[in-house]
Amino acid sequence: MKREFLCLIACLLLVGCSTVEHFDKDAPPEYLTNRRAEFFRSGPAQAFPPEMLDKNTTLNVLKKDSGYAFVRLLDNRTGYVVFNDLRAAPPVAPGVPFDPVIVEEIVEVPLPDFGVIPDEIPEKLRK
Repeated sequence: MKREFLCLIACLLLVGCSTVEHFDKDAPPEYLTNRRAEFFRSGPAQAFPPEMLDKNTTLNVLKKDSGYAFVRLLDNRTGYVVFNDLRAAPPVAPGVPFDPVIVEEIVEVPLPDFGVIPDEIPEKLRK
């Protein structure tokens, strides 16, 4: 009986453990805050109140662990934010190069004359 109980407890402990997810330090993914989020400089259990980040603050996630993300702000400050307060930033739109040669090749086409009835329309539909 004790052996089965110990196996059950061991299984529950292993299921409850979360994995730590590390991201690339050189190119970490960008995230935005969903709403005003708490920013903990020293960790989630710090003794002083957290700073507040505005909604849509851009930051880089360096590590995700136990519901918190270790992040780097754009001013290079690091700290912790609740991961559920974050969403992935939209991808950067690719730049379209401006080519003046293409712009000079645009030919203006006159608008069609809507008063003229095409020959393809049967006589009974013409007015």
